[in-house]
Amino acid sequence: MATLEKIRNRAGVLVAVVIGMALIAFILGDFSNSGGALFSNSQFEIAEISGKSVPYQKYQKELNNIMEITKFSTGQSTLDEPSVQRIREQTWTQMVREYVLEDEYNDLGIDICSQELWDMVQGENIHPIIRNLFTNPETGELNTLAVIRFLKSYDQDPTGQQKAYWLFIEDQMIQERMYSKYLNLISKGLYSTKLEAQSELSYINKKVDFEFVFQNFQTVPDSTIEISTSELKEYYNNHQSEYKQTALRAIEYITFDVVASEEDKKEAEDWITNIQPDFASTENNIEFAHLNSEVPVDNSFYKQDELPENIKDIIFNEEKGFIYGPYFENETYYLAKLSEIKFLPDSVKAKHILIQPTSNESAAQVYALADSLISLLKSGTSFASLSEKYSADKAANEKDGDLGWFRANQMVTPFSDTCFSAKIGEYKMVATEFGLHIVQVTDKARSEKKVQLAVIGRKLQPGSETYQKTYGQASKFAGNNHTYEAFIQAIEQDGLTKKVANNIKESDQQLAGLEYPREFIRSIYSTDNNEIITSQNNPIFELGNRFVIGFVSDVKEEGFASIEQVKPQLMVQVKKEKKADLLAEKFNKILKDNPDLMNLASNLNTDVYEATDINFRSYAIPNAGIEPKIIAVATSMEQDQISGPVKGSNGVFVLKVNAIRADEVSNSDLQQMQMITQFQNRANYEAFEALKERAGIIDKRSKFY
Repeated sequence: MATLEKIRNRAGVLVAVVIGMALIAFILGDFSNSGGALFSNSQFEIAEISGKSVPYQKYQKELNNIMEITKFSTGQSTLDEPSVQRIREQTWTQMVREYVLEDEYNDLGIDICSQELWDMVQGENIHPIIRNLFTNPETGELNTLAVIRFLKSYDQDPTGQQKAYWLFIEDQMIQERMYSKYLNLISKGLYSTKLEAQSELSYINKKVDFEFVFQNFQTVPDSTIEISTSELKEYYNNHQSEYKQTALRAIEYITFDVVASEEDKKEAEDWITNIQPDFASTENNIEFAHLNSEVPVDNSFYKQDELPENIKDIIFNEEKGFIYGPYFENETYYLAKLSEIKFLPDSVKAKHILIQPTSNESAAQVYALADSLISLLKSGTSFASLSEKYSADKAANEKDGDLGWFRANQMVTPFSDTCFSAKIGEYKMVATEFGLHIVQVTDKARSEKKVQLAVIGRKLQPGSETYQKTYGQASKFAGNNHTYEAFIQAIEQDGLTKKVANNIKESDQQLAGLEYPREFIRSIYSTDNNEIITSQNNPIFELGNRFVIGFVSDVKEEGFASIEQVKPQLMVQVKKEKKADLLAEKFNKILKDNPDLMNLASNLNTDVYEATDINFRSYAIPNAGIEPKIIAVATSMEQDQISGPVKGSNGVFVLKVNAIRADEVSNSDLQQMQMITQFQNRANYEAFEALKERAGIIDKRSKFY
């Protein structure tokens, strides 16, 4: 024992020495290999924002803080993967805002003083976060005493969680208020004059009726259009901003699905069959099911029509101890045992007093209070008076503690079980997640026969041999087909199904049909085009019950798409422009001899169309579709004026305005207010987005997560 104690005492020193030596070796080795790059911290940079390096350690520290705060506020000990992903995004959003706005706040002198913070917490201008946390749900009023009590006691928490929680809340309020001040500065600086409002109203109130002739681009055969490489380049250079793109990848892949074999099926059948004798002989049916079932066990009582359809007619009228099965459904083998038969009411009526302990009360004190209240009730004290004084359920207190009628599944299980098993008029005590209840059942519905089933489920799952066999198939395929050409050829020869995933972002967390593919996505971005995807030189990815082998089939880097990448789109646009030029030239020749729409329509073998009540805000033109440019031209023309050929979205047009109506400009004050409100609403979103774009954010999170 003495030797063991010495080992324990020295283990910490030993571990520290070993780890220290390993760290020194790692640092020196990295320094010699990379010329001191480790000390620059560039490899630990998670982002670059406004020219400032954001270290991974800072982001991770903030992430850990928010995760701990979330666990504390929700009462959870662990967080599932979706929650972690949500918190990562929340942390990233906060950090981006901090880095982007820091200089803006400093330049503008935006800050929060201690008096302002006090005002948000305890003063006249309570922050919404405080109201949300400390408002009494029954009265809808802020519980100021609860705020003061928390502020006085949070520092006494030995775990430090309450203090960390409060500091987090404080920081959130400060950041929100500073951001609000910043947006207010911008929005208050945006204004619309009455003259601008009147001008806008004149556009809105002006309506035109016009005739038009148009020819759709489709009337010009594609075969008549020739496009040179130089024309494509010229169009691309003039419209390069339209082809800005984020980094994207496309992949082609196959999956080897791990499917339960006949041996796995027989193993599951044997297991469920072999456990049946023990299940039949046990008297603790529900406990036995809890210990052996792979599916959740339900210990509720049900009427016949509430049981599963496939067993309700077989098992309901049998004797206690009857076992049905094994039977198979939803990829699971089941045994169902009739555990209990009772005559129970379908619903009960009850009233209760809910005692919720304060932070200074022990469980023993709460139970002692409940005992004394039950004694008072038995001696004749009014239930309503005690409920009013001691119960935390304010809604029930308005009815003297009465909960009314309820079914078993309408209340939490402990409370429901107590009520349905109690006698009418009997006082019972039951603890739930809400506190300690004193319950009295005041009435019960007519009792009906109900049964409790103990059900054991054994899921049909592939065994280790099946996994090994499937992995062997995947390994053989990957070994024989490590080039893209061989990959495609093997798929065709073996009759396999090739799957495709397009537009994969480096930060994506999901791929349709694949479980937890994050490592797979990270590996995609470290793989060249037409190369096999690998992680640590292994081309096989185990994603759930699937082994995945894939190749990168397309690479789009951040920036502007190359001419080759957007060549199909360029061809369409250049072809449309050349068709527009041909049609415009054709229109001009006809109009030169006779500038009349009927003559133009006759020569083009088409009609003269009409459009009425068109204003600057109109969306489309009858018989022509969505044509914003044509609407803009029509609403700016003079009456009886004939336009030259106008190139629209779908074809070439010639217009003649027949009538112009301008309603009297009225209510310019309202229009002015609407324009100011619109400007301010846009500022709430666009100001920060503009700052983010100027900051040139380089997101490197995908290197780490």
